[in-house]
Amino acid sequence: MIRESLISWRKATEMLIRILEVQDEEKRDSIIDKMDKLLEERETLKSAIQAPFTEEELAFGQELLPIEKLMTEKLELFTKEIRFDITDQQKKKVSLHAYMDPYANVFRDGTFYDKKK
Repeated sequence: MIRESLISWRKATEMLIRILEVQDEEKRDSIIDKMDKLLEERETLKSAIQAPFTEEELAFGQELLPIEKLMTEKLELFTKEIRFDITDQQKKKVSLHAYMDPYANVFRDGTFYDKKK
């Protein structure tokens, strides 16, 4: 007999994988909210999953390993995408500011620098 906490763990993990497959930037906030809830649920289930395990539970755990690895890879990819988008937005902000005020970085102290040699 497999414990309910292990079955719930697997369901939460599979839900996370399905959620992480959505690549819509407009839905990113709702995806992050769902991810947080599922990760919190997994955290609470973690305390219920304690040894000793039956042979059936050990076999079930071996089935969970590739699913866990896939979920971890998708989470890392999702966070990398978010980081890339943040840095991209920061670059756009800087370039927009430079476009709006192109003389912001020019020395305005009245001195002339001759660049010819």
